[in-house]
Amino acid sequence: MFQPIIDNTKVPAGGREVRPLVNPALGQPFDEFVCANEEDADNAAEAAGRAFEAWSQVPPKHRAWVLDDIAARIKAASEKLAAQITTEQGKPLDEARLEMAGVVGMFEHFAEMADTMTFSYERPGQGARRTIDMVPVGPVIVITTWNFPVETAAVHIAPALAAGCTVVVLANNDTPSSVAMLVEVINESSLPSGAINLVMGSSSKLSDRLIKHPVMRHLSYTGSVNVGRVLASKCGAQIMRCTLELGGNAPAIVLPGSNVEEVANALISKRFWNAGQVCTAPNRIYVNRDQHDAFAEAAGAYALKLVLGDGAAEDTTMGPLANMERVQSMDKITADALAKGATSVLNEPTPQNEGYYAPPRVFANVPDDALGMEKEIFGPIACIAPYDDLDDIITRSNDCELGLSSYVYGPNQAEAEAVAARLQTGTVAVNQLTTAYIDVPFGGVKASGLGCVGGEAAVQEYLFPRLTAAKP
Repeated sequence: MFQPIIDNTKVPAGGREVRPLVNPALGQPFDEFVCANEEDADNAAEAAGRAFEAWSQVPPKHRAWVLDDIAARIKAASEKLAAQITTEQGKPLDEARLEMAGVVGMFEHFAEMADTMTFSYERPGQGARRTIDMVPVGPVIVITTWNFPVETAAVHIAPALAAGCTVVVLANNDTPSSVAMLVEVINESSLPSGAINLVMGSSSKLSDRLIKHPVMRHLSYTGSVNVGRVLASKCGAQIMRCTLELGGNAPAIVLPGSNVEEVANALISKRFWNAGQVCTAPNRIYVNRDQHDAFAEAAGAYALKLVLGDGAAEDTTMGPLANMERVQSMDKITADALAKGATSVLNEPTPQNEGYYAPPRVFANVPDDALGMEKEIFGPIACIAPYDDLDDIITRSNDCELGLSSYVYGPNQAEAEAVAARLQTGTVAVNQLTTAYIDVPFGGVKASGLGCVGGEAAVQEYLFPRLTAAKP
């Protein structure tokens, strides 16, 4: 049984609600977790507030040492954590291991940031000795999501700690156990008791309680646009700062003369990574008309080779979805695409078993008004469409309320980069697949978010430039 962790102490079930943890590969419970109540949320906030008084006064270079120690502890526990991610989230074990390697890298990187960043500087003149100190803003609420449960916790926890802030984590109810294990590992370090706390349960009630608590000063969330809007509204009412890494509807433009098989394999591999449950995955794949059919054929051939199954099995290359709602959504997107005239390249039926499985599907000639083009798919469906005019397809790519990531592939690097410069997204990948790196800023424009994760910019999210103007 997994329990809330407040002030480095596990909260017993007592009279609290207990919910099952479900293995999506089997559709069956494998454990339970204890839901925190509103009093627990208050206690977690107060614990974070007490710990902040101590941690915020620790010199940045010592904070760097602590974060390095946390990274080493997480690395030692990575295999156990990866197995837990696979059990509760469904992704293949190798993908879970990659997630954990990224988490270790995050703590190592933000340890370096704490060691090398400038946290204080002077500005001469104006008749005063003016000192600007970058001070931590206060205790932070971190709300996780289920597609990368440990990563979406760590990507906010690590820079917050580097800045000198403390944290209350509100874990997603589909994947709270791996986050609980992460918090336990972090609490084995020399952080002050209460520096990292964990609650889970009724997300709306707990988030509302935490946001309204006078001790909390910042909220960081990775997840859907709809939930992000609600959280931003709540934060606005409290004049609370927030960092929101929200959804995407990434366009991918394949320019004339591209190596069809090579580009198809690249984009479709990213499309089906984590069973398509990735906010940066290419969502709308636009291919010049002369190469559209060949690209679609190559995409279907790649998808056909994927082995759908339990993420714990060695031969599995694509696991189940997180819950049955996602499976039903894939069926809805499929039916809509076909009803609107899309061509079926690969369209196996949904398996009739107890797990939350959806097969990889590929559609060509998908119109812009299809659900799979208008909305973030977040599942194993590839939507491919032809285009005739480059200016037109850039306009269509930008005609979207979201702006997280995008992709451009083409035989001429300069031309591909020129197209990339016209796309209205926070990141653009040109002739390669990576859109996010931990050592540089990552974030979205338009409705895809506020603020950044990654690099020094991520630490700055949790700092305020305080001026002291003294008599010279």
